[in-house]
Amino acid sequence: MADRSLEKEFDVLKNDLGSLKDDVATIAKLLAKKGSAQLSEAVDNGKARVQAGVGVLEDQVTARPLTSLLLAFGIGIMLGKITHR
Repeated sequence: MADRSLEKEFDVLKNDLGSLKDDVATIAKLLAKKGSAQLSEAVDNGKARVQAGVGVLEDQVTARPLTSLLLAFGIGIMLGKITHR
């Protein structure tokens, strides 16, 4: 008789663990979707900021083309010296 009671408790425990597994899987899927949405939003924000920065840079180059050319030349020389070591 004690064996039957133990078997029933074991079956209940197995069912509870199965339900718990399903619940954890559902929670994991929901968290993954939320994380994906947040990542997508961060990427979109990053793209917008980069595009704004490029716009400002283009305006500066248009306003001061000679200064921009000399600056780019100087940066190129410095990078060349750094990478040749």
